[in-house]
Amino acid sequence: MVQEVVTQSWFGRIGSALVGVLIGILLIIASFLVIFWNEGHGLHAQQSLQQAEKVLVSIQGSPVIPGNNLKVVYLSGLATTDDVLQDTLFGVSVKAIKLLRKVEMYQWKQSEETQTEKEVGGSEREVKTYTYSKVWSDELLDSSNFKDPNGHQNPSTMLVSSEAWQAQKVTLGDFALPGDLVSKITFETPINLAFVDAASLNKKLQKPVEHDDGIIYVGSDPQTPAIGDLRISLSSVVPQTVSVIAQQNGNTFQPYMAPAGQAVELLVSGQVSPQQMIHQAEVENQMQTWLIRLVTLLMMIFGVMLTLKPVSVLADVIPFFGSIVGFGTGLIALLSGLCLWTAATAIAWISVRPFMAIVLILAAAIICMLLWSRRKHQTAG
Repeated sequence: MVQEVVTQSWFGRIGSALVGVLIGILLIIASFLVIFWNEGHGLHAQQSLQQAEKVLVSIQGSPVIPGNNLKVVYLSGLATTDDVLQDTLFGVSVKAIKLLRKVEMYQWKQSEETQTEKEVGGSEREVKTYTYSKVWSDELLDSSNFKDPNGHQNPSTMLVSSEAWQAQKVTLGDFALPGDLVSKITFETPINLAFVDAASLNKKLQKPVEHDDGIIYVGSDPQTPAIGDLRISLSSVVPQTVSVIAQQNGNTFQPYMAPAGQAVELLVSGQVSPQQMIHQAEVENQMQTWLIRLVTLLMMIFGVMLTLKPVSVLADVIPFFGSIVGFGTGLIALLSGLCLWTAATAIAWISVRPFMAIVLILAAAIICMLLWSRRKHQTAG
């Protein structure tokens, strides 16, 4: 564990707060822009899915019927390939849609915790505590940037890297699946590596190699891992039943550009009805829309908070008084950010959801009135 103490003067904090005001304004503007994009995108994606559902036709994987060309089609069947994918390091060959090698290395990880203390006169004392732990990670952790690299060095490279191989030709009946649809086939099956010749691999890697519950362990002892040890596993995406909704283009598929403006191209594992696929895509679209809404709300609140930060910094000459002011500005930022976000969303909805826009505008007006009433009451007090 290592601690770093940084003290910032009152004048330095004021300067940082003024810079924060500019950042806050940019955050508010960015929030407005993302809100408008998100509401339009979410609605158009939903409409595009509904439009695709209305015009799609169910087809068989064989034969390819030219009369369905450029129609939105649904089909379900076995996605398969004759391609043989190889991992030459382990001598593995498998007829599969994908072959995936995952490599994890035992490494040091730095964690940071910050505590802030206000001092009389407006200065601020920041104590950063750095702790170190050993973890398995499939990413290389750069220890050269650690606060205390001594005794916490990680290897600069991985002896073996993660790899992914994908079949060049994957078919669904007489149709050839394009690469973007193949990439959506993700159901993996682990490959037991107990058959791999550990002695031969030891010569290739120049490090001890063991089998450990179906995976390859590169190191002296899986029970007591050392920094730099590796865990290597393989998995494959084997031929499997999939369901597809897309636009037929000859003997392959392409995204359907719906009149609402969004592309529709769906693939799920298993035999799933087109209605279920559309419903699942609609649910995912709604979840994404709400997630972005939450992010823009936080952006708005944090942006307003930054614009009000100089007020609490000025009051921090007396820490207790500054804490009270900081709580008040935080509450104002919360209410103001919510009010601005609601109003922005309502304005964005005027062109896409007029009825809901009216409801939101009324809600925003009520929030603003409550905020104004509260401030007026505090002023009178």
